[in-house]
Amino acid sequence: MASTGRRRGRSRKESSAGATRPSKRPRRAPSKGSAIWRWTKRLTKATVALIVLGAIVGGGALAYFSRDLPDVETLHEYQPPQLTRVVDRDGEVLGEAWQERRTVVPLQRVPRVLVLSVLAAEDADFYRHQGLDYPGLLRSVARGLLNGGHFRGTSTISMQVIKNLLLSPERSYSRKIRELLLTRRLEQALTKDEILELYLNHVNFGHGRYGVQEAARFYFDKDVEELTLAEASLIAGIPQSPTHLSPRTHPEAARRRQLFVLSQLEQKREEYWPDLSLEDIQAARDAEVELAPRAEQDHAAPEVMAFARRVLRERVGEEAARRGGYTIHTTIDHDLQVEAREALRRGLEAIDERQRRRAPIAAPSRDPRPLAEVAELRIGGTYDAEVTGADDDAGVLRLDVGGHPAVANLEDLARYNPDGLTASEAAEVGARVRVSIQQLASPDDPESQPLARVERGPQGAVVLIDARTRHVLALVGGYDDGPGFDRATRAVRQPGSTFKPFVYGAAIRSRRFTPATLVIDAPGVYDDWRPQNFETWSFQGEIRLREALAGSINQVAVRVIEDVTPEEVARLAQQLGVESELEPTLALALGSSAVRPIELTNAYASFPAGGRWAPWQLITRIEGPDGDVPLPRPEPARDVMTAAESYVLTSMLTSVVDHGTARRARALRRPVAGKTGTSNDARDAWFVGYSPELVAGVWVGYDDLRPLGRRESGGRSALPIWIDVMRAATEGRPRTDFPRPSGVEVARIDPASGQLAYEGQEDAIEEVFLEGTAPTETATPPDVLDPSSFLMQQFGGDTGADDSGAGDTGAGDTGGGPATDGDGT
Repeated sequence: MASTGRRRGRSRKESSAGATRPSKRPRRAPSKGSAIWRWTKRLTKATVALIVLGAIVGGGALAYFSRDLPDVETLHEYQPPQLTRVVDRDGEVLGEAWQERRTVVPLQRVPRVLVLSVLAAEDADFYRHQGLDYPGLLRSVARGLLNGGHFRGTSTISMQVIKNLLLSPERSYSRKIRELLLTRRLEQALTKDEILELYLNHVNFGHGRYGVQEAARFYFDKDVEELTLAEASLIAGIPQSPTHLSPRTHPEAARRRQLFVLSQLEQKREEYWPDLSLEDIQAARDAEVELAPRAEQDHAAPEVMAFARRVLRERVGEEAARRGGYTIHTTIDHDLQVEAREALRRGLEAIDERQRRRAPIAAPSRDPRPLAEVAELRIGGTYDAEVTGADDDAGVLRLDVGGHPAVANLEDLARYNPDGLTASEAAEVGARVRVSIQQLASPDDPESQPLARVERGPQGAVVLIDARTRHVLALVGGYDDGPGFDRATRAVRQPGSTFKPFVYGAAIRSRRFTPATLVIDAPGVYDDWRPQNFETWSFQGEIRLREALAGSINQVAVRVIEDVTPEEVARLAQQLGVESELEPTLALALGSSAVRPIELTNAYASFPAGGRWAPWQLITRIEGPDGDVPLPRPEPARDVMTAAESYVLTSMLTSVVDHGTARRARALRRPVAGKTGTSNDARDAWFVGYSPELVAGVWVGYDDLRPLGRRESGGRSALPIWIDVMRAATEGRPRTDFPRPSGVEVARIDPASGQLAYEGQEDAIEEVFLEGTAPTETATPPDVLDPSSFLMQQFGGDTGADDSGAGDTGAGDTGGGPATDGDGT
């Protein structure tokens, strides 16, 4: 065992010694497979690290670009700015207002030929992809990187909806990423049809037209559902570049784009829309598409437009009205509106010619008084000005307006310059003109000057109403056909003798007066007021009420209102619809309290309507994006006068036309009634009259209350306009008489005394009376002596009448009572 231990010990030593000696065996070289493995592991680790890093960076970028993204859910409630239309009673457009000219239509109204054309032009795979065209995106990114970040290229319809409705139009990396993120959200939130409907209603088709409906109207004057394939393919190509592909301004480029759309339809037909035949495509390719004539803007009814917008704002609020999308239906007759404005223009131009208001405007022959200094000009104010020079190249007159330099455009002088004179020919240096300020000088431009408008001639207003429905058929507020002051509904002017029917109506209603009642026409004094007739030198003594109204005799009207009381006359006028404040004085008989043309005309409409008042109506319906807008309930109609009372008053007013101050109206050759009116110094000229169906009112005057001029009156200035309006309005209507209602009796009377005619009287006339008010005494024949006269002669009495008018009490109105009309023509 000892030997064994020694061997083991030696072996350990040998082993230890051997470990310190170098090995004589060769080292093995690494295998090729093991190196690949090691590199594979390294690449794998690097790839994983990059993936993780990319995920972190991507997640961070996603979080960064996702912050503050718009909510695509809002597109469910999206209401784009739309066009608001105002239409007449037959649906003809009177005017339009818009921020963006757009009319939203549901997808169901868009014809399939237009849907396919848009898909062929913009995004054939729209119904197949999930919002993103990945091959197209890669191409766009590559081009964007090469172009320094300017991304252009394929955008799906969904992406265009996001870009146009939710994002800004900038081109950048960040916007593109946000667009991609939102597009995916859009596809999850809305259906494909909803997305396509948004696109079709929002996209720009050029010339300020947005959406397919306005494109169809602008290019083809038809609704979108009426488009043919040829027309649809033409407008489907426009959105790519609305400015350069418009068929109106670039027809050749538009035609090339149309052919491209049709070729896309043909190439993709079998895969995408096999129901579209090759024959239809070829027919569209061969068709010669005709554009509708470009409609001129209609300026027929700016007053109606302003009124309609005002009502719309009151009903829906400022923001909704501004957003638009409404159709406002009115009672206006477009053709009569045009005729009424033309009639007003002709009448005002006739006054211009009579009163020598036309160019050339001469400087005064004598040195005029210096112009009054004006401390500060205001827009809309009227001032005296002097012409200081002219610029024919610029087409302007240079003016001095109360110490302020100003300019007036020659084109605004067109009404007074029918011969087309140049600025220097139209007005001499030193000429005096009346001007209104349209625009003040800009505070940011020291060289700018106020813009003035020469106001040489008067203005006017026309109102035409259907007496049965109270629908306003025409509403004209001035000579110009642009936006401005609407005198028909807003001007408050003295009516002159057009107010007298309320006086005589109250008298008839009182049963104390009849058309045959004798009233004294003689000078009267009422405290400090001395009313005058139009013909101040002429008095007729006792005169029947009918003839006093026909001749517009002021003294008689004052005596009548004194009897029935001003309060009763004012009450009747207000019951008939006069809303302006009326001062209950004797001067009210002569129209001293100012009224608006619309209210006076509607008050007259109660006479042919049998004494029944109803409110005038201009707006009948407002269609909105979400349905009809509720309109205020109109005040119910009411009976103010009986049909018999209205008939008797109407009969008296026919005498104004038959042989009174409005004889010119006989030219209509149909039964009409009415009254002329002229205020003090002819500052206002009126005629309000009616047929059995229609009533029209005309006012003429200066906004600044200047007199109209020598010999101007209601019968000369306003009546010719009324005749033209009524001639147009009654054309084609049958001739009808004013129907006589029950409660009216007819009697033959003596025209001199107003009593019943004696037997065999040759000059007797028929007169109408309310039942129970006809005279009961018979006139004395001329060959029979009146017993009362015989007794007076025997006792030395005076048979003359009391010219002072029994019981006259002054109204205390000095100068408030207008002189009235009576030009006798």
